[in-house]
Amino acid sequence: MNSDSQPSIKGDVIVGGIRRISGEVGGDGLIEIPLVGHNHRYQVRVDRTGAIPQLIELRLVSEDDTAEIDPATIRQVPVRRLAHAAAMFIAYADGAFTTIREVEDPALNTRPENRGRQVLDDAHYRNVADLLMRAQQLGHSSPRQAVRDQMYGRPSLPTVDRWIREAKVRGYLARDWSTAPTTPTTSKDNR
Repeated sequence: MNSDSQPSIKGDVIVGGIRRISGEVGGDGLIEIPLVGHNHRYQVRVDRTGAIPQLIELRLVSEDDTAEIDPATIRQVPVRRLAHAAAMFIAYADGAFTTIREVEDPALNTRPENRGRQVLDDAHYRNVADLLMRAQQLGHSSPRQAVRDQMYGRPSLPTVDRWIREAKVRGYLARDWSTAPTTPTTSKDNR
């Protein structure tokens, strides 16, 4: 998936072409993903309970029923890219939202430019744990980088690491969060 400012290259996900084939919105089911320069559409099912999304079903569908599926075609299947794209599509209500940042932070456009010094209270550490687990579920290659990108002022990675350690100490994050199949915590205080 690339932005509009960069030209598409072979293998890029065609975001506007992703669609659900079966299942409920936001749930399991087959997701069809087209890729730039590929003669097949990929229908995939993913398991999002682990640290990263895992491809558990894969179907190749010819665009015009003439594209052969041969060993070279199978070798070209970008398994991780397909799993990540499907997980993102499912997580964001089947593409109903325009940007990831708007979904992660609905108040993004109403936030003042300068908020002053950040208060590091329980709500902050719950938020860090929630962002980290959500990034893990969505299959981000670096969940802590995703947390960094979502936090105001883009803190350094060592700062994010300190916050993660403190979230563990306060009990908002399991010690083995990167390998444990868990869901983000929700708190009435955060709403």
